[in-house]
Amino acid sequence: MQPSHKKSSEASNRLFTSLHIPPALKSPNVCCFVIGESVSFFGSWMTQIALVWMVYQITDSAMLVGVVGFTNQFMGLIITPLVGVLLDRWNIRYILLTTQLVSILLSGTLTVLTINGQITVTWIIIIGIMQGTVKAFDLPARLVSIPRLVENKADRYSANAIHSFLINTAKFVSPMIGGLLLARFGAASCFLVDSISYVPFISAILTTEFKSITNNTSPQKTNIWQNLKEGFVFSYNFIPIRYILGLQIVICFMVMTHVNLIPIFVKEVLNGNAETMGLLMTASALGSIVAGLYLMLRKQVTGLVKLIACSATIVGLGLILFSRSHNLEVCLVLICIVGMSNTLTLAGISNFIQLILVDENKRGRVTSILTTGFLGILPFGNLFFGGLANQIGVNNALLFGGICCLIGAFAFIKKLPQMRNIVSSIYVEMGLISQVNKN
Repeated sequence: MQPSHKKSSEASNRLFTSLHIPPALKSPNVCCFVIGESVSFFGSWMTQIALVWMVYQITDSAMLVGVVGFTNQFMGLIITPLVGVLLDRWNIRYILLTTQLVSILLSGTLTVLTINGQITVTWIIIIGIMQGTVKAFDLPARLVSIPRLVENKADRYSANAIHSFLINTAKFVSPMIGGLLLARFGAASCFLVDSISYVPFISAILTTEFKSITNNTSPQKTNIWQNLKEGFVFSYNFIPIRYILGLQIVICFMVMTHVNLIPIFVKEVLNGNAETMGLLMTASALGSIVAGLYLMLRKQVTGLVKLIACSATIVGLGLILFSRSHNLEVCLVLICIVGMSNTLTLAGISNFIQLILVDENKRGRVTSILTTGFLGILPFGNLFFGGLANQIGVNNALLFGGICCLIGAFAFIKKLPQMRNIVSSIYVEMGLISQVNKN
């Protein structure tokens, strides 16, 4: 019996050790922060869904849906690069607190206007511009905060992966609940939930300990425009970041805009309603949460470049097939694949940049450029695809986006050998790998 018990115990130990628990998951500091922000993202996604649906219901115009999407995010292109310089100068805790309080005010205004029946497209555009300005500060500040939650540099990938996972969990839950609230109680209920959702994150910001960063050269002593130029020059000259940001721009312009086209696709192609839209958004978010879980649990922090290239190819193919489908069940499967591969690509890009960026003096600026690729390019994609859907139909617009995404993915794949050589040496320097020949 003893040998049997011994073998059983050894087997149990092997099973336990094979289960990879992300190191950052053991940190109360990381968990408190990312859980709080995932709750706030839950409300933000509900508001985005409700606004898009409301605009299309009011106007019955794909073009105006694109215009609203543009105005909600175009401020990101204008001010986000400058925000990066300010993030390297200002107190990150105060920035985050300010953005959450202003977000509560804006969502509360949407709630009151909708309940009183005074909401119009004009009001949506005005508030959207203000929300876009807040996002230009808020999103880069969140990304810059993540590496400052851990002491060990090797745990940064783990912290970023947990951050991506919980955000995608919120993205998974919000369309499902948002669709039900829209169908039964109207858009005001979504805006109200959004207003409340920022409170847990404010509590997390107040209690979280941010690791202090020692700057070798203080950016406060130099001209702010010179700091801005340094960030762009560094990002362009550092080849891995240059190529990865190029792929991000393609994905954001050609793929991410499909979220704004889903209400139109539901009505014109599937002949559905708000609940149908909620199902599609939930399926997409389910794919995202699977991708986030994979990124969080994967044992190797290396190999991200190859993963990004493969997922970018899959998202292009998935969007092409989705655009040709008229069956709800098939669309649910395909949009789940699109959501999964899209998240693997964009979350992988974000995690990769935060991992290989060893110069803390430029983290805020490079992160803001990364966010500009998301906030700044996406509104132009929304505007372009809103007009394109008006001209050639929503399914053909989605087809065009999928084809362009494939072309961008193939161009990125050609650059992989050059990127691997540079990235491998960084991984060796950080102690993540011991031999340069491992990518």
